[in-house]
Amino acid sequence: MREEAKPNRLKFRAIGPVIKAAGLLPWTAVFVALFLVCAFLVTMFEPGVDGFGNSLWFLFQVVTTIGLGDYTATSTVGRLVAVVLSVYSAFFLALITGAVVSYCSERMRARRDESVAYFIDQLEHLPELSHDELVELSKQVKRFDRMR
Repeated sequence: MREEAKPNRLKFRAIGPVIKAAGLLPWTAVFVALFLVCAFLVTMFEPGVDGFGNSLWFLFQVVTTIGLGDYTATSTVGRLVAVVLSVYSAFFLALITGAVVSYCSERMRARRDESVAYFIDQLEHLPELSHDELVELSKQVKRFDRMR
């Protein structure tokens, strides 16, 4: 039973193919490029953020809306960069979330359809099933009904 559940879990590495299948690779490339350009701009124009690494950290806080407060934008360029990146990242993260939800829904729908097809096949051959097979089919139907 444990091995059956393992392939159905969404793994982090499965997000890449989902993004690719959903056609979100260009959006992802733009996000990464925008993030790096913004980090460069913050490094150049934001006096309170010293170094590229700290710029990356500051923008990570902007994107994730953590806002720890260890870095804040005080310059016009820094504030504009933070606004542009936060708006784009909110949109981008919503797209990714939608793609993952759609993928999971499709997987669940496919599993349900496979189960229904299996039950229909078993019902078509009902007279040919042994008593033990009928008992097992009954258990499977009850499990399927509880999952709905």
